Amino acid sequence: MNGRHLPVSVRGVSVRVAMQANRGPYAYIAADFEPPGPEGRTEILSAVGASLLPEEYVSCVRLGIERGLEGVAAAVLLTDAGFHPADSSEYGYRLAGLEAGRAALVASGLLPPEEADSLRWAQWPGRGRPWPGHNPRSEALLMAAPAWCPEFLPLSDGRPAVVTPAMRGRPGGRKRPGGRASAGR
Repeated sequence: MNGRHLPVSVRGVSVRVAMQANRGPYAYIAADFEPPGPEGRTEILSAVGASLLPEEYVSCVRLGIERGLEGVAAAVLLTDAGFHPADSSEYGYRLAGLEAGRAALVASGLLPPEEADSLRWAQWPGRGRPWPGHNPRSEALLMAAPAWCPEFLPLSDGRPAVVTPAMRGRPGGRKRPGGRASAGR
């Protein structure tokens, strides 16, 4: 250990890893981070029952948090968790722990605030919404080529792409609730 420790309490860090893929990794954890005890070592305790976080994932969360803290000592208490029987995986919980540890470092001031942009799934008190608006990269992308602009994604021969307006309603659809045609009204 390098002698660094978490200077302030960071409560209410939550991470929900949910990838939009077929059987993508899913994980949910919530934790409170405190400065370390008198021994100055990292301690990670779980107040979550096995019905919310199976035992095989607790060690993955611990490994992820230790990696995310980057050698900074802290006392960590897991306060809530969740899993999905088909989609949860060790990878998801390691990633959740990693982001929780890094979120605690950003919230305590040990990492610069710009690092928050790299934390996709983490939330903590005081963090603004990362997308859109607060992310400088998203603002640059929007200014460079807004999707509503006719010059967006021109074709290879230089012609602008054809943008069709969204249809409202469908022709020949139901006229009244219940599926009955209106006769004489």
